[in-house]
Parts: sequence; structure tokens; C-alpha cells
Amino acid sequence: MSNGMEDLTGVTLTAESGRKYKLTKQAGSGAQGVVYEENGNNYMVKLYYPSGSESIDADVLDRLRFIKDIAMPKNFVSIIDLITLPYIGYVMEKVTEHKPLNSYLIPDRNVSFPEWYNQGLGLYERIFVGYIIAKAFGELEKSNLSYCDISGNNILIKIAKGASVKMIDVDNIYTAGKGKSAILGTPRYIAPEVISRQKNPDVLSDNYSLAVILFELLRVGHPYISDDVLDGTPEDEENALAGNADYVTDDNSTNMLPADIVFTDKLKELFRRCFEDGKHNRLSRPSATEFEQALLEASNKVIKCPSCGAWHYPRKDGKSYAGCPWCDSPSRPKAMLNFYDILFEGTDYQTGKILDSKAGKKLVNSYVLKESRKNLVKGLYVLRFDDPSKERRTADNYITIAHNEQGYHAYNEFGKDGIVIKQYGTNKYIRVGKNKALQLHSGDEIYFEMDTNKAISIECGGKKYSFIRMARFMEEKA
Repeated sequence: MSNGMEDLTGVTLTAESGRKYKLTKQAGSGAQGVVYEENGNNYMVKLYYPSGSESIDADVLDRLRFIKDIAMPKNFVSIIDLITLPYIGYVMEKVTEHKPLNSYLIPDRNVSFPEWYNQGLGLYERIFVGYIIAKAFGELEKSNLSYCDISGNNILIKIAKGASVKMIDVDNIYTAGKGKSAILGTPRYIAPEVISRQKNPDVLSDNYSLAVILFELLRVGHPYISDDVLDGTPEDEENALAGNADYVTDDNSTNMLPADIVFTDKLKELFRRCFEDGKHNRLSRPSATEFEQALLEASNKVIKCPSCGAWHYPRKDGKSYAGCPWCDSPSRPKAMLNFYDILFEGTDYQTGKILDSKAGKKLVNSYVLKESRKNLVKGLYVLRFDDPSKERRTADNYITIAHNEQGYHAYNEFGKDGIVIKQYGTNKYIRVGKNKALQLHSGDEIYFEMDTNKAISIECGGKKYSFIRMARFMEEKA
């Protein structure tokens, strides 16, 4: 074996804990070392290539001990034991039933691109995958830890039977003030300031790497690899990855999916902040939590084409909807829930006059209501998933909007007080009691008299005005 390491297949190693691991076969190798499976089939053993320096080996072992003692977020596969002979390494749990994120990033040449991209739940599934990745990195971010080597090989995904994401190779995790990371990262995802050696990997460089992964997941291309760079030399690509290229536009990046097809306006802005403002101003980069929320919102905007089955965002074309971007067949949402902040006179929204100006009613967000499943309204947005195959019921949910043969209904299945519906075209406000349901008609307004949604009052020119958030149900006409 190269790099001064012999093949250890069949060899039994004793870890620091005294536990023995018999290496059965090599599972992979990389720049740092080799990974083996062991005979119990429950663990993986990573061994580093010999450095030839006792001091370097001692530093590596110290860093591994430090990482082993970190209270790692649940999605990160922890170091559970250390190996010191004949090579330095560590033991981690074996991840099963997951596939590398690269399966979403690198097209399968055996099928057409549309078939590959839209497999499973297509865009909806990709948004979900991005959401659980961003959520996991948000937990790491809260601990002031940086992963340092975000890549499609190190992120493992499972969708069926309890969706989850697992991050492996945690030996590169870094925390400020605790030495240096052992690796800069995977070239395609390394932040420009790390490539230039101006900064060590940290939370802000992780934010950049995460944004690149999410960009690739949705658009299937790199934010700095334009058509010209793709058709150029390896040096052109190297310079682009180092941040010496402009953020791509739809016009100069025909090698990837158009932004309008796979990004919401919120996602467009987050990516712009990262790859324009954040290229050199690291503090401008969106956090993992910002991406988590934006992807959750995006999940509420997709619809399924009735003709080809592809998931996509409904796109307005004047007063009507444009066709499905994949097959051009008619495809539109059946119903929407639009959230507004309204400004009214006085302190009672039921009697106060709403101001006529733009400030009087501001659209906050719009969500597509699904016919095939319950729509759970939580925290004044529609909760779509923690698993795309099942709904998430928690005490924080406000109300359910469900569909049957009669149409859409607002159902107070969570027993909340303060669910009030104003029927369209009337001044009638109906309070929906616990376990009660009310059929909705287009234009009906839903008010949430919750502690988290109290009307906020201000005084101006001797008059009182108040803000409150409400939702309007709208059915789209065929």
C-alpha cells in the first residue's frame, strides 16, 4: 500500500479502551488515510497515513482526544474509541441505509437528466434534503464548531423509513482557539479566504461551504463555474473556485438549471448574499439557520405537475399560471394560504378599520396547500416536514387545514383557544372550538389570538393603531 502504510486486512487492533477490532476489508481511502470495516459490522476504523514525525503524530492524537470529548450534535457520527498502534486512528459507528449526497449532485449518465433530477420526490425531496442538512449544521453552528470538510462524500442521506442525515469524518471538526483543523476541505467547497490561507476554517467558512452544497443540490452546478469557466482550462476553474470569478447568472450558466426554476425569492437573496457580498465580507454570509428556514418555506411553495409528476414552483404568467417547467403542461396550485401583517385603527382587529395604504396590509408569505395530506399551521407558517413522508404533530401547531370531497376545512385538532375565522364578504367572525372544523371558502381570513400573535399597538398623532398577523385562504380558479 502507498503512503508508507501496509494493508491491515485481517489484522486485529486493540483500541485505547482495550476493545479489539478485527479489520475485514478496506472500505475507502483518501488524502488523510484509509477506512476499514470490522468483523462485528457495527463500526468503521479510520487509520491515518504515517507522518514520519512523532510530534505531528502526537498533535493528531491530542486533537482526536479533544474531538472525542466534544458533545457532538446527533447528526454527526462521533469518535467512540482511539487507535494508537500500529497507526494513529479512531473508531466510529457504521452508518447503514444511507447514501452519499453526491447521488443528488452528480447526474446519473445512464438516465436522462430530467429523469435523474425528478426521481423520488424531485425538487420537493431536494428541498427536504437541503433542509435537514442546514438544520444539522445549524446545531453545530450553535456550538461554535466548524466541520471544515463539507462535501458530497461526507454527508450521508436516508429518505425512506425515517429520514435522516449523517455527517462522517468528524475528525476534521475545529473549534476556535483549539489549534488548527487537520484539513482545509474539499477544493470545490472551500471558502476563498481558506484557499488563500488568509483564514483557518471556521463557522463562517462552513457557511460558505454549506451554501455551495445547497446551491449544487438545487441547480446542479457551482456558483462560480459559468459556461466560460466550464469550457476553459483547469487553471480557469481553479481561479474561479478561489473566488476570482463573478457569481453566475442564468444567462452565463446554461450548464445548470435556471435559478427561477429551483429557487424561491428568499433563496435567491441568501445565495446572492453569500456569493456576492459574502465572497470577501464573511459576515454577510447567511447562517445555516437562515437556510433552514428558507428551505422550510420553499417546501410550502412546490406543487406536483398532474401530467409528468415533477415537483415545481407555480409560476405566474400575467393573471394565469405558466406551464410545468419540465413538460409545459398546465400546472397550478389548487389553494393557497397567504399570510399578511395588517395595520388597523384602534386595538380590536374585528372592529378597527384597516388602513388603505400599502402599510395597511403587507403580504408576508404564500404557501401552497396540499390536497393529499394535512397542512399543519405552526408559528404562523405552514409546517411541511421533518420527514417528507409524514406530518409532524407538536404542541406548537395552531391549526390543521385538510381537504376532502367537500373542499378545504380548518380543523382545530390541537385544542387551541383563539382560532377565529372571518367569512369572506361578511363581518361575521366565527371562533373554532377544540376538535371542531369549519369549511373554508376562498377569501376567508384566519386570525390567531395567541400569546405569540398579540396585536402590537402604537400611538401616532393622538390615535392608536395596531398590527396583527392573519392568513387568507384562497382557492385558485381553473
